[in-house]
Formats: sequence, C-alpha cells, structure tokens
Amino acid sequence: MLWDNLSASVENDYIDFKREWYSKDKLGEVDMIHDILCMSNSLTDSFDRYIVIGIEEDKSTKEKIIHDVSADNNCRQSADVIQTLRNYMSVIPNIELIREQTDCGYIDIIKIMPVARELPYVLNKECQAQKSDGKKVTVRKEWIYSRNSDRNTPKDECCIKAELEELFARKRGEHLPILERFSMYLDDIKNWKRPRRYENEEISEDAYYYARNHKFKIVIPQLYYDKLVNIEKANNYAQLLAETALCKEYWDYRNRPNHSCYDDYYYWFNVELWADNTLIAIYSLMHIFIKYYFSDNHITEKQTFYLPTIEDLERVYNLKSKEEIEKSFVWKLCKLLFSSELTEDSYFSTNDASIILDALNYDYLQNYWGYIKENGDWLYQPVIQRNSD
Repeated sequence: MLWDNLSASVENDYIDFKREWYSKDKLGEVDMIHDILCMSNSLTDSFDRYIVIGIEEDKSTKEKIIHDVSADNNCRQSADVIQTLRNYMSVIPNIELIREQTDCGYIDIIKIMPVARELPYVLNKECQAQKSDGKKVTVRKEWIYSRNSDRNTPKDECCIKAELEELFARKRGEHLPILERFSMYLDDIKNWKRPRRYENEEISEDAYYYARNHKFKIVIPQLYYDKLVNIEKANNYAQLLAETALCKEYWDYRNRPNHSCYDDYYYWFNVELWADNTLIAIYSLMHIFIKYYFSDNHITEKQTFYLPTIEDLERVYNLKSKEEIEKSFVWKLCKLLFSSELTEDSYFSTNDASIILDALNYDYLQNYWGYIKENGDWLYQPVIQRNSD
C-alpha cells in the first residue's frame, strides 16, 4: 500500500498531512486549491507529491494519529478535486485520489503528479472566500505559490525569486540528466521543427530542432534508400519476422492473391542526438512503408512508419506491455519522425503513431524459440504465386 511507504516520513516538501477533509464551503475550496498549487510547484526531487488526509502529526514528537475519514461528510472523489481545479486553472497537474485502509481506519491520499514542462502551475481566475471574522482570503490569479520544506508560500505572498528561477529552470528540464531532458522535450512533439527544404534539394542530413531550445537537435546523417528491402522479396514469413517483427496478420494480408503490397519496404537507419554541438547518443530505427494494411474498406492510405530495433524491443523493454514501449525513449523518437511525415489530409493525422505497434508479433518477441518451435511447420513455407498488378 502507498501508506506503507509514506508512514515513516514526516511532513516535508512532497508530503503534507491533514487531520480531516477540506470543508465543502468556499473557504475549504480556497485552502485545497492553495495546497495543491504549492505541492505542484514544490522544488522537491520527488516526482509524486501527496496530501494525506486523515493523519494528524504531532509537531514536536512527529507521532502520527489516524482519524478515520470514511464518515467524513466532506470527502471528495478524484473527479470532484479535478473539476474544482479546472474551475480555476487552464492547465492542471495529474491528480489521483487513493483511499487506503489502515489498522485504525481509512485515509485518503491526494496524489499529485506535475509535468515539468507545464511548470509553474497558476490560476487563471481568482479564488476567494470570506472568513467568519469578515476577512477575505484569496489565492490570486497568476501568482506563483510553492512549497519549501514543510511550509507553503502564504496565500498573500508569491514565492521567492530563487524558487521562481528554479521552477522555470525545471520547466526547461535543466535539472535532468541529458537523455532524460531529451525525453522530456520529445513529449512536446509540436515544438520540434524541421528546416524548410527546397524542392529537389539534395541534402546530406535531415535534422529536427527543438524550438524552445535550439541547442537540442536530432539528426539523420544521410538517407538510406540504397539499403531498402522490398517486402515483396521475402521468401517466407520467418525471414520477414526476423527483420521486422511484423505480425502474421500482416503477412497473411500481404500474401493474398492480387493484394497491392508489392511496393511495401523497410530499411534500418541511424538517428543522432545532439546537444550544445555535442553528440550524445546514436539510435538505430527502422523506416517501414506499408501501403494499405491499416486502411478500412473505403480508405486507401499510404504511410511511412517508424519502429524501434528488435534488439531494443527484446533487450531493453522486454515487451511487458505495449504501453511500456510507448513510454520508452526510442518510441518517442519514432513518434516524432512519424508525425513529421503526416500531411494535412492524412487519415492518420487524428490517430496516434502507436497504431503500428498493433502490427508487431509480441508472441515472437517475448518467446523467440518457443514461437519458432510452435509454428515451425508453416513459418518457412514459400510465398504463394500471385499477381503484382
């Protein structure tokens, strides 16, 4: 349970304890929004931050007393917290509300997962309430609140200059190791730009620059069309599978009489990552052109796709799930290249590049020898004779 990991901690820059839920009146709303803002903009090294409700911590002894929240009339659901934030913010952090049972009753944990490139989180509308003594408390529009150690920026103050500078440095990824910074920038695909080229212009390299930091670029040193492999030339499925890991459904489609797959092809190429005129890393990807396989009955779509190398898929990510591949650095490179090839009228412009992952043979990649043994009776059968018109 999450509480097992948090229970030994005292209040700090990523954990805040609350004896009970925020009231559902305007004052409670102001307090909750302020606390979440401060946690979201905390300069903690922890990616996740937590507001634990139902815990009272003694300030001197640090002893924790649990107060069961199951009967608290002010309890909220994740959707309630998210909607409250959306009423005041155009961009909100990722929020998850988790209820856990302890030996002394239930507690609720608001898990806050900010995105570095969206820092700092601010309100676009003032949130205000009036206390019983008539005084107003306000979380102000566009003010930046943060958390230092176990203390939040007061509602009537902005965070100090040093914290503000660090927040914007983190927005730029300056706190991250270089490859993690690259990965963060690749999550922002729309800001990767490809220099304009003249028609029929001969180039020695293809490059992509991150518009928010031109020191970061991705370079394909040369075009590899001389290494093109035509799928039509594959003698059997085993040969295609070993090179591309394309699934049997694609092979069956390609191998039907009169199917127009004669110009499907693939080739391997290198991608270089550069930062501040320094070569950081080189990745090998596969460029694959599949003509009609992803089309429905009324759409004929020609599209270039990109895939990680089989070695990356097998060794690094171990193919635990499609979702894990999509989070990987090498897949982010594939998505960027895929997006750069889309035209305005492309059928795929409203779909994610991960559609190509549906064409991978996961059984083969997860258990190579088992798959060969189980399917060896047909894997090496020759291609059927068919027309290529």
